[in-house]
Amino acid sequence: MTLKRKRATDVLTIFLLFSTFSFAQKHTTILLETHLKKIEDFFKVSFNYESSLLKNKLCTDCFYNDKVSLKTHLEYLESQFMLSFTMVTQNKIVIKSLKKHTLYFYDSDDDTPLEHILITDLFKQKTWITDKEGKVFFEDELPKKILISHLSYGKQYIDISKLKTNKVSITKQTQGLETLIIYPFFSTGTFKKNDGTFFIKTKEVGTLAGLTSHDVIKNLENLPQVSSNSESISDLIVKGSTQDQNLFVWNNIKVYQNSHFFGLISAFNENLLSTITLYDNATPAKYGNSTSSVISLEHDKTPLKKITGGIGVNFLSADGYVKIPINKTSELLLSTRKSLTDVWDSPTYINYAKKAFQSSYIRTFDALNRSPVDTKKTFDFHDSQMKYKLAINKSNSIELNVLLLGNNLSYTEIDAHNISEESSLKQENTALGLDWQHTFSNNSQIEAVINYSKYKLDCGNFLLSRDISSFQSNSIRNYETALKYSSKPKTSGITYEAGISHEHLMTVNSINNFNQFFQSYIKQQSNIYGVFGTLNYYKNKVKAGLNLRNVYYEFLKSFQTEPRFHLTYNPLPEIDIQLRSEIKTQNISQVINLENNFLSIEKRRWHLANDSIAPLQKSKQIELAFGFKKRKHMLNTSIYAKTVKGITTNNQGFQNLNQFENLFGSYVIKGYTFHYNYKSRHLNTWLSYNYSINKYKFKDKNLNTSRFYNNNDMRHSLISGLNIKHKSLNFSLGMVYNSGKPYTSINKESPIIIDTFNRINYNEPNTERLSDYLRFDMSVSYNFDISQKIDYKLTLGLINIGNRKNILNRYYTLTEDKEDIETLNRYGLEFTPNISLNIDF
Repeated sequence: MTLKRKRATDVLTIFLLFSTFSFAQKHTTILLETHLKKIEDFFKVSFNYESSLLKNKLCTDCFYNDKVSLKTHLEYLESQFMLSFTMVTQNKIVIKSLKKHTLYFYDSDDDTPLEHILITDLFKQKTWITDKEGKVFFEDELPKKILISHLSYGKQYIDISKLKTNKVSITKQTQGLETLIIYPFFSTGTFKKNDGTFFIKTKEVGTLAGLTSHDVIKNLENLPQVSSNSESISDLIVKGSTQDQNLFVWNNIKVYQNSHFFGLISAFNENLLSTITLYDNATPAKYGNSTSSVISLEHDKTPLKKITGGIGVNFLSADGYVKIPINKTSELLLSTRKSLTDVWDSPTYINYAKKAFQSSYIRTFDALNRSPVDTKKTFDFHDSQMKYKLAINKSNSIELNVLLLGNNLSYTEIDAHNISEESSLKQENTALGLDWQHTFSNNSQIEAVINYSKYKLDCGNFLLSRDISSFQSNSIRNYETALKYSSKPKTSGITYEAGISHEHLMTVNSINNFNQFFQSYIKQQSNIYGVFGTLNYYKNKVKAGLNLRNVYYEFLKSFQTEPRFHLTYNPLPEIDIQLRSEIKTQNISQVINLENNFLSIEKRRWHLANDSIAPLQKSKQIELAFGFKKRKHMLNTSIYAKTVKGITTNNQGFQNLNQFENLFGSYVIKGYTFHYNYKSRHLNTWLSYNYSINKYKFKDKNLNTSRFYNNNDMRHSLISGLNIKHKSLNFSLGMVYNSGKPYTSINKESPIIIDTFNRINYNEPNTERLSDYLRFDMSVSYNFDISQKIDYKLTLGLINIGNRKNILNRYYTLTEDKEDIETLNRYGLEFTPNISLNIDF
């Protein structure tokens, strides 16, 4: 059997295994008396009851497990049928009709018990709250009619006298534009909204395979249109686009650093974050300067009632948070995280470092094979978040948000003569935001924001082993103000939003190469003026939205109009058909410099468009989607096409003949996505698939056109996940499969072009592909029921449990003497374990 055929067979087998969980869900219906007979035979008991009590009662998918207790079986039957089971003797059980003194509340979609449901007796004005099992017990007479209240389920009235069982299933309510949700997606807490955006409630997200925390960015990679070809958050690909085309917004503030550990960990600690929203098309008009997705992260807006907090620790970091209601009008939220990597080389850190630094200059011996040098390196990361909210009165409130992110790497080389050189890399991001909101009597709102964001990267390359001595710096400063008015839903089903914005953007790039006596300092700045408006229509079977953003780039003297729209039609409650489209522009991008880089680790530098280094980027996208949701099953599929113009060979990360040129061009991607999800009370499984073709188009100085596959052209991408939850135990298994990414091979007959400066003789770009990528991850978590006021959670995460050696990238370089070629492969994470303990109070 050939290698390719064997690989295809392996993938097909895996697909079938996961599909078995998803599709092989057959319902069995038997008489309840037959089911009771099975229990009698196994547990050696007998049931006594009046024949009319169980006559013709049916049991669908009745729970039965030889390994659990008799009590568990009886509790299940009691929650499903209006019956009570009384142990008269050790083996004799009397069945009677159950009075409705106990009710069980479940989610109608996945049959999970609902905790913290507030229940009110409408006549006596008494209240109760459901426990972890979704159960509530009425000691006195059962209420005739109750009102249930919950943040996600709204308010619903229930007439108890009409209930046939003591099991009550309720459905999530749609309340206004913020929660117009079509259906949940893959994991619990992830939803698709009526405008096509994806919405994640971080506290509701279940355990995801390989992770010990709810990594806010890694969550998105389970969606079919989101991937990474380097296992790195800093290379997040949304529908074929590059990382710098994504816009990250934290509490309305733009953030230019989204990861720690050079892409391996999300920079946003989830402790305070309440929601993550992904706009991958039909982006709201208030967002600009991004040709790909917008990823918005926001803190919880629910008023605090008591002090809550928690601490956590894992093999990489320790964190803590606290939420404090200072008084009735103000509250304070604080969160911080600090790595343990500078004091402890844990197994997780060792493998992460091996991947992050594998192609860098950080090595034990010098490249010229001279006398060995001793090396020391320290690395740490940290992040902190703060939110202060003050309600001035019923109509006015202000918020202050602060975010601090940092990565620090120090690398020292000491030779045999005790001469040392220290290299360092410091990466920082600061975000400050002040937000004022005024609510009118009709619940419409006006909002003013003043934001400041700063990103800075400093690096000193001082290496004995390579005789390198240079200092480099890259920074961004962003000052932004905006004023926005938004209406609230009216009976007509029409809402609107309008606003203006101003953004002052400044970048600085400096290089001081002491070896070559070369200095460079480039400072760019631009004012960006925007006027935007949104009109939404939500009524009956049609939901539509039209967004229009007009923007003026002062530095380029360019005026751009960016229309965006979405249309959703529901012919049936279970079916939705959706059309989305958008046009967007962007004047900032990352140039990737492989020669003058930061320790050969961080190669990206932010630049503003100036029509010489990089032009203004423009994107166009259209997508048609179909969705189906019926009880526990959900299916979503779409076809899309996107064109992005204004890219350059400098910002695409070429490591071939194109890396030394700066050609302007574009790329076109056409793709298809498929997502299936099955969710029940204890089982949740999903399958995400993306097929796409992504091609470049560049023109050289002689206007010759070159077309070839994009560096991000991963033809097939498949993600499958399985979550099993039983009481306090959560188990998750996941698989990631990608077809190999393109790379440029060398001419085997004449690999080196002999010249004054020898050069590698490459073949046509991106005509070869790496081997397919395949990885299995697993996580297990357990919630300890030790105290009613404190929650303890222990999680084990295993990445790449098969320890497969996946090649992420391949490139070539000349040896030091320029006489031979070295092939360099960049590999993915090896088998990597991690353990975390979280304590919340």
